Amino acid sequence: MNRKWIFLIAAAAAVIGVFLVYSLQQADTPKKTLDQFITAVDKKQMKELKELIIPDDQQAEVNNISLTAFIQYLQKNNSSYQVIKESLNEQVKNEDFTETGQQVSLIEDGKKWGIFQQYKIKVKTAFIKVTGQEEGDELNLSIKGINTTSNEKDEDVYGPVLPGDYPVLTTINNKLGTFIDESHVEAWGNKQVTLVVDSNKLAREDENIKKNILEALDVFNRDFSVYQTSEFDFTKMTNVSKKLESDILYANSEFEMIKEYIDELHSQYLGAVVNLDDLIVDQFDQEWTAQVSALVAYDSKVKYREDDSFHDASYKVVTKYKLTYDAEAKSWLIDEIKGTVAEGTEDKDWKNKQEMMLEDPPVMIWSRTTNEISI
Repeated sequence: MNRKWIFLIAAAAAVIGVFLVYSLQQADTPKKTLDQFITAVDKKQMKELKELIIPDDQQAEVNNISLTAFIQYLQKNNSSYQVIKESLNEQVKNEDFTETGQQVSLIEDGKKWGIFQQYKIKVKTAFIKVTGQEEGDELNLSIKGINTTSNEKDEDVYGPVLPGDYPVLTTINNKLGTFIDESHVEAWGNKQVTLVVDSNKLAREDENIKKNILEALDVFNRDFSVYQTSEFDFTKMTNVSKKLESDILYANSEFEMIKEYIDELHSQYLGAVVNLDDLIVDQFDQEWTAQVSALVAYDSKVKYREDDSFHDASYKVVTKYKLTYDAEAKSWLIDEIKGTVAEGTEDKDWKNKQEMMLEDPPVMIWSRTTNEISI
């Protein structure tokens, strides 16, 4: 063999040797994969973690959002993290790389160049089931950056997602309106985790709902002065239900019996203080109701026939209101009232209250001689 061939063979052997050394350095080992996983979690290395993780359901998205949720859960729940590390170390020690009962397992994943065994971290994905919604609620769950489509068999089940701690946005549409709930879901430990929504609580805490209920109280209280000075004409009440109409219909006939003794009647609604801790918003059979109480003040006076002076008839009352929601009119109606004569200091013990006192409120007047309302 001439020197030229000897040189070529030697060069080729050297190249192959370098390649083998490089390949051995790059080849995965179980311990190396485990160390890479722990480092990626501890240092929040998204790129490295993405290359290591294989979800048990390929429909689950593996991106920065889902990996952040995965890392966040482990860093918030150190005991779970320690259990996982112990389980992975046990796999390395026993050289058992089949899927375990833990959320995370070290598995074999084919061979590199058909020679070197590769290892990956396999994770059990999870589904999120939303419960607690009422009949008639239209619901949607979303996680920013994740495609959370509902299950074909159960529209209240979303996923799959990588295990982790997710910020979720739940949107509920119903007769009362649209409510958005921001919460966190720990998708970990079970194939399906539950997110409980409470549309009644969301409605009760919604500022627009509260505002609309208080406006309904204010309208009713203003109308009541007009009602008192119109010979108790129920048509002057603009936001009441048919049920309340039947409850107080007799007031007109009672006034007819005494009006010949009265020359003039004044009524001025001064305002109210609402006890927000008493506010309840609820629904049954897709019908929404609300309850709330308020300390209400009226400045009233009456002048009797053949009497030159007015008599003070002012009063304060703690009124409990029950309201019903008219979905067609999109408004709250007063459905029931119960009043208790008050001293005027009852609101001092109310921790969560809202004042609705009026500035320069109008005085409504009924006169027997003119038989009409004036301001």
